[in-house]
Amino acid sequence: MNVTTRRISRRRWRSWIPLLVCLAVSLPVFGQEVKMPVATDLQSHGVTQDQIDSLSDIIRQAVEQGRVAGCSFLVAHKGEIVYREAFGYADLESKRPFTTNELCMIASVSKPFLASVFMVLIEQGKLKLDDPVEKYLPEFKGKRVEGSQSPARPMTIRQLLSHTGGFWGNNRNTTPEKMELIRNFERPLSEAVKLISEYDLEYEPGTRFLYSGTGYCVAGRVAEVALGQSLEEIAQDALFGPLGLNRTTFLPSKEVRATMPTTYQWRRQSGKLQKAREQPSSGEIELRFILPGGSLFTTMDEMAVFGQMHLNDGVYNGKRILSEASVAEMWRLQVPEERPRAYGLGWFRDDVSESGLADLVFHNGALGAHLRIDRRRKIVSVFLVHQTAGPFLFLKNKRYEQVNEMFPLPNDH
Repeated sequence: MNVTTRRISRRRWRSWIPLLVCLAVSLPVFGQEVKMPVATDLQSHGVTQDQIDSLSDIIRQAVEQGRVAGCSFLVAHKGEIVYREAFGYADLESKRPFTTNELCMIASVSKPFLASVFMVLIEQGKLKLDDPVEKYLPEFKGKRVEGSQSPARPMTIRQLLSHTGGFWGNNRNTTPEKMELIRNFERPLSEAVKLISEYDLEYEPGTRFLYSGTGYCVAGRVAEVALGQSLEEIAQDALFGPLGLNRTTFLPSKEVRATMPTTYQWRRQSGKLQKAREQPSSGEIELRFILPGGSLFTTMDEMAVFGQMHLNDGVYNGKRILSEASVAEMWRLQVPEERPRAYGLGWFRDDVSESGLADLVFHNGALGAHLRIDRRRKIVSVFLVHQTAGPFLFLKNKRYEQVNEMFPLPNDH
């Protein structure tokens, strides 16, 4: 072990930056990315070129003011791209432009991808949604809620994917020791989950929603044990390959990582961007840990294809990837109480219909990625940036307000 390795192994990973940018190991990525068709007749989509061009104004201004280094934004309506642009720089120092083809870490937007992988496995009969976790990971048998003398009810795969499995959340109230369990990137997933099993639960499974990356780590390990493969192999076979997501991977090579955008942090005190201490291009150490719900790399176009598949009830380009029932289950309420933005399986939900299904699902990522699917407007929107917190949150929300105005809801309610 060299000096650099020893230093990193001693470091406490206390923030999302080191979590998100130092995960990948060296495996190749093959093929060209799949892209949706581009609209050739905006009039058929009910919008004008001037309206489309107006989507760029605020983003361009934010880049010029130094509030955002670089980003890209895509809007697809009825299966065709009506807007696809990139702005600013992938690297401020070299002035390399941020393009529409950037490969980026999408952080927690990984969760709907992983949940979709599970739904494929369930359709194939390799798992059941309500299987108890202890069936595959016996170390979770007899788990107790902290302070209780009796075993808790067995947690299920469904509960892991809906953040109701009993685990601690990703918040300031969680101890550094618990957070370190999924932030030591020299530790394989199998070992991390074994250590997770040694802790008591926070609450009785199925009785509460608490957003938890830990639960998704346990889910990833369940899949590995059940199928006897790595999570990367499982995801490629079940979802990424069949959908044609040729650049989507948990494990981009060192060479690919070296071409990724620089990661920036927004410093509220100075009101300026600062290069993050750890960068995706860093390839000094081979890391063995995949964060199942947070370390996926992909592109704006491939996120859009994934979103369109969901909007099409599981079909893309004439090929069925998921059953309509599986998509509906992911969009259905899975937490104890219906409320705004209540969780399904891998998705936050909104605009819930009388049937109980959401007509809008979305997910955010800690490095700024955002995927949004609006069933009533027939829109898939993707926002991609490589920056933590700061002004891009307002920027993203403003973009969606404009899109909603351009594509008003139909009078179907």
